[in-house]
Amino acid sequence: MRTLYRHIAELVRGIKVLFFPELCLVCGRKLSDGERVMCTRCRVTMPLTIRSADDLYRRFDNHFEPVCAVSFFNYVHGSAHSRIVLGIKFHGQRRAAVEMGRWFGRRLREEGSPVCSADMLVPLPLSRGRALERGFNQSELIARGIGMETGVPVETRAVARVRYSDPQSLQRSRTDRFRNVTGVFAVTRPELLAGRHIVIVDDVVTTGSTVTSCATAILEAVPDCRISVAALSAVSSIRG
Repeated sequence: MRTLYRHIAELVRGIKVLFFPELCLVCGRKLSDGERVMCTRCRVTMPLTIRSADDLYRRFDNHFEPVCAVSFFNYVHGSAHSRIVLGIKFHGQRRAAVEMGRWFGRRLREEGSPVCSADMLVPLPLSRGRALERGFNQSELIARGIGMETGVPVETRAVARVRYSDPQSLQRSRTDRFRNVTGVFAVTRPELLAGRHIVIVDDVVTTGSTVTSCATAILEAVPDCRISVAALSAVSSIRG
């Protein structure tokens, strides 16, 4: 019976690929066998940043001191590779979120990042309304991908988003971004975080205001918690 189910599943996959081929999330080219999310050419040209995280670290050091702060690739507005984040965030590319998280996790492991020895990954929570609207939390899916490769568990019960905030993309300045997310997070299970090294996971960091707001809420509730940041992408230059 299992053999029959396996053959049926393979047949369904074959039909799906025939009529709905997977396309590269970056250039739109049809993916070849063995390629996932993006084609080999777009993988090779991906602007990876994991080796140089000083710029990202500086966005937080005036507010809290991370154990480490790393991003996987450089986010450039309007670039071809920015479609990865947009596809995940606004077009339901759940599989892409997990696969990108796994690629990120493999690189973190290869680099011997402190993220790999953390106690837990804490994805930035979405508001209940936005989670219902989107159907998933992209940061959680990225975190689960990272966890698959590093062995670090994902914790979603400890921190919640308790106040709705307008999209950060609508805020005109860095000050507006910080003001928009002040007080939006709360620690709901402090006992899960006490004395632990946690990694806040986000999909894209611009000024760092959302991550800072989350970290501030955590440190106010659990002062002995150590925090790192892992962002799938980060904007390299900050304006305003």
